[in-house]
Amino acid sequence: MKRLQATLLVFWIGCFFSTNFARSADVTLDISYYYYEEPNFMDDTSNPVLYSAGSRKWDVSDDPDDAWQFLYTTEVTRGWVNYSGSGTLDKDYYKFRGETYAGYQLDNFTPIIGLGYRWLYDDSGGETSSTGALGYDRQSQYLYIPVGGIFNINKAIKIKSQFNYLIAGRQTSYLSDVAGFSDVENDQSYGWGVDFTIDYKFSGATSLYSFYRHWDIDKSDTANGTFAGALVFEAFEPANTTTEAGIGIAYKF
Repeated sequence: MKRLQATLLVFWIGCFFSTNFARSADVTLDISYYYYEEPNFMDDTSNPVLYSAGSRKWDVSDDPDDAWQFLYTTEVTRGWVNYSGSGTLDKDYYKFRGETYAGYQLDNFTPIIGLGYRWLYDDSGGETSSTGALGYDRQSQYLYIPVGGIFNINKAIKIKSQFNYLIAGRQTSYLSDVAGFSDVENDQSYGWGVDFTIDYKFSGATSLYSFYRHWDIDKSDTANGTFAGALVFEAFEPANTTTEAGIGIAYKF
């Protein structure tokens, strides 16, 4: 079932990308450092970096009668991370991020507000840590409101800055990867993030960019879990932070 969900997600992303390419979107490729921490519990660090490909539309129209803008960002990420907690473990990591914005052009500044979706998947089911702890897959989903702006400093330099307000989050721990345990779902209601990008266009179609992103998510609610069909434990997702920083290249077709 999990593999089917992942396949459908990849199919949807492919369709979205195909539509965007046909509309002369920017195609993006980047590498990034990644660090995720649950204080006093565990942390994940990219090994050595994460790789991302995406599509975006951040350029606004030159038509003064077309001040309202529809903009977007999409991205898929793949890489490997080092886990440190109940021992150590190397595992696969996947991410999808999609954001749409409504913007209103004010000379060289376009304020934006929109809707974002962030999907993360840690693939450690069937793995064993250095201390013998059994791994399991984890899926994280976040729905949030990005609020910020795009600053066109000059024809070459652009800055995009936004604050992300979490609307809802859901953490699914596939504990059934460990025989006898049930899966557990936890809801996360409070959190925030920031996203800052500097973009430098060095030709008509090509630009380089660097970015910094940070998320701070509060502790989840508590859910019940079972072993062999009997209620045996309560589980929650600890408060956590995520930091990403990277560089990339964008090309407009």
